[in-house]
Amino acid sequence: MIKKRVGKKTLILCSLTGDLCIGAKCTYATCARHALLPNGMCALTMPQRTKVRSIEEEVVMLDHEYNKLKDKLKKLGKDIDLI
Repeated sequence: MIKKRVGKKTLILCSLTGDLCIGAKCTYATCARHALLPNGMCALTMPQRTKVRSIEEEVVMLDHEYNKLKDKLKKLGKDIDLI
C-alpha cells in the first residue's frame, strides 16, 4: 500500500503486516510472472537489450541459413536453384 503524507516522504507499507515494505527481502514478495530478481524487480518487465548487427553480419548470417536450407532440400531431393 502506498501512503502519502503531506510535507513528508511517501511511505510504502506492506498490506499483510502493516509495516514498512522491505522489497525483495520480504518473504511475501512475488512476481506475477514468477521472475522476481534479487533486487525486487520483475525480470520480464525490464527492457531487453538487443545487439545491433551491421549489414555485413546480417548478410553472413542469412547466407549461412540459406546454405543450411539448401542442404536440407537436397537431402529431400529438391533443387532450390530451380525454384
